[in-house]
Amino acid sequence: MTERENHTLIAWHSHRAGGEVLKNALQALAQDHKVHIRQVFYLLQPQHKNLAQPKIPAGIDFKTLILPIEDPTKHLLIYQMVRDKLLPKIGNCPYLHINISPGTPAMHTVWLILYAGGAFPAETKLWSSQYNQKEETTRIDLVDFPINTYLAEIRSQSRLQPTVALYDGEPRSTARREALHRLSRYARLPNAPLLILGERGIGKTRLVETHVVKLKQRKTLITVPCGTLDSELAESMLFGHTKGAFTGANQARPGLLKEADNGILFLDEIQDLAKPLQRKLVRVFQGSEHYFRPVGSDKEISVDIEVVCASNRNITDLQEMLDADLFDRLSHLIVEIPPLRQCREDLQNDWQRVWSELPIDENQPKTPPSSSELEKMLKTHELPGNLRDLQHLAWLCMAWQQEKPLLEALKQALEEWHQRKISTSVKHAEFGEGTYAERVEWFKKRMVLWAKNINGGQWKDTAKYLQCTEKTLRNCINRES
Repeated sequence: MTERENHTLIAWHSHRAGGEVLKNALQALAQDHKVHIRQVFYLLQPQHKNLAQPKIPAGIDFKTLILPIEDPTKHLLIYQMVRDKLLPKIGNCPYLHINISPGTPAMHTVWLILYAGGAFPAETKLWSSQYNQKEETTRIDLVDFPINTYLAEIRSQSRLQPTVALYDGEPRSTARREALHRLSRYARLPNAPLLILGERGIGKTRLVETHVVKLKQRKTLITVPCGTLDSELAESMLFGHTKGAFTGANQARPGLLKEADNGILFLDEIQDLAKPLQRKLVRVFQGSEHYFRPVGSDKEISVDIEVVCASNRNITDLQEMLDADLFDRLSHLIVEIPPLRQCREDLQNDWQRVWSELPIDENQPKTPPSSSELEKMLKTHELPGNLRDLQHLAWLCMAWQQEKPLLEALKQALEEWHQRKISTSVKHAEFGEGTYAERVEWFKKRMVLWAKNINGGQWKDTAKYLQCTEKTLRNCINRES
């Protein structure tokens, strides 16, 4: 390490001897480890806001950050304050060091949790400083804490692909947090088909490409946009064919199922598959061996694949559109990704990620513009296109920025965005359509399917769960709405 490198140190204010602890830690880092700190983030509680700057070596950029923490033993509060107030300020620090010794045990714990969760930039180092009263010396040691988590892997991938708008692995909203936790829980199960539901523009494909691939630990992902399969060649494209199987089959073709061997087969918008093809997929999903027969072959072959399906239809519509046997095999583990309007607490972070994903040149500001008008829009607009609506706004803002300052460009972009001719009204499918009675019947049917799914598909257990008879439940499913 050289003095030219821009090393940053973070530390809490030590209640009894804060200035001395910081000064000694800086000295020990330089002398014992050749780490020359050039910037300090000094974390204070409100009662220390008038604290005089500690006597530290000249040339160090000293910054204080007051975190509204009255009780330094509250783990969750400390975690939230560090995550929300500190992390946004250190994202671009290339060489980050944290002295975890100053502060309460709860503060020590939070550093370790955030570190294990990948919240800090890559190569961040944790240090523990100890003062020897007898010798009046300070020793500072590197903390060996090689604990890694799924959340750390997602954050690491986000840093490696800064221009790809990934979902935050630790969302603020309850709806998104519960959905991603369910996705993490379900995706870890081997040989268990996973069905992901969500509105258009919600980012289902991106979730599969990032979160699911990481969780299932498979390197190969074969994505099949079901709506784009040629109706005449769809079977051959999926199952492959032998040479001479049909006119034009001049050579054998392995097919997408075979290409996905030892990986993940992702059937995107699976409701778009033709019914005859759906029937033939039933055999593939009957067991863990995934048997199928290539077109023109008299022998079945098997593949080792994980199956993930996605749809922008709700569960009731999907059940009506899919072959019944196929639906039964694919619907054991369902994750519904909530629309953005149900995740208001996450929209500021979503706006940042979308902005980062659409850079025009290296001079583009890395932080997206903000205003009271934008904040109002994020709090009230229904955003029927979800992430695509934010992408539309980002492009408009960048276009206007060619002529106006950034904040004025945002104002013009918002005006144009609101004036677009495409209707922004949301069709609230969660309440069905038609008369009051028709909507009630629609809701009953969906509720029964949901309850049946969480009860392992068993009518008896579902009836007990909803405290009614099996006949009542079956009538809800079979009755025309």
